[in-house]
Amino acid sequence: METLWQTLISGSSDFTLYALWPTIVVNITWLLSGLFCLWLDSIPSLRKYKIQHHVNETVEFWRVIRHSVRNKLISEIPLTFGSYPFFVWLGISKDLPLPSITTVLLTLAFCLVVEDAWHYFAHRTLHTRWAMDKIHYLHHHYMTPFGMASSYAHPLETLFTGFGTVLPMLILRPHLFTLLVWVVTKQLQATAVHCGYEFPWRPSRFLPFLVSASFHDRHHRRFNRNFAPNFVWLDRLLGTADEKNLGPRAAKAK
Repeated sequence: METLWQTLISGSSDFTLYALWPTIVVNITWLLSGLFCLWLDSIPSLRKYKIQHHVNETVEFWRVIRHSVRNKLISEIPLTFGSYPFFVWLGISKDLPLPSITTVLLTLAFCLVVEDAWHYFAHRTLHTRWAMDKIHYLHHHYMTPFGMASSYAHPLETLFTGFGTVLPMLILRPHLFTLLVWVVTKQLQATAVHCGYEFPWRPSRFLPFLVSASFHDRHHRRFNRNFAPNFVWLDRLLGTADEKNLGPRAAKAK
């Protein structure tokens, strides 16, 4: 791994390492994880795990792709490019040795907590009347979420909530390798909670403080509940959690 990393950073500019690489890895992750969710819809035996009966058609998939790419060019990528000088200025290291697995995991845990808090309050702000009518309505276009639609949002929303992904990097100043692992982890998590499936092997079944796809799916159906992206505790603490009858069986009952 360290040999590969040394090859990667050798001769690469700071712009390539701190701006281009995060952009590349997060968008490859978004595309592949979204396509994986689309593939799940083609397997009849998995329909019993689907939270809602509705299956979004191919035309919706292409609509999301077109909008999301445009949104990324307008907001997500400029946010990443705008952050890279701060990453360099703060001294985020790119040199060997690479951080240990323990360091990476502890950093990811911190990042998830910080991002969860930022996103929760930012998300609630987006549900004020003006912000909902002008900005956040776009993300709620799909009451039946699917993986690729995790990036279906207004550019201002992407900048506002997306800063929560950057914030823990500015606080901790981790190794560049950890930064790349973090943006991939966050994108996978965003896709997972929008996937539209509640599988028996989901992490939230064993770690019940994690947000599940059904928890977030309820938010798309009942807009003023379940705001947090990663953990359920802020919703529970602040009275915005709706955890009754979550999952595929609840969808059949409606």
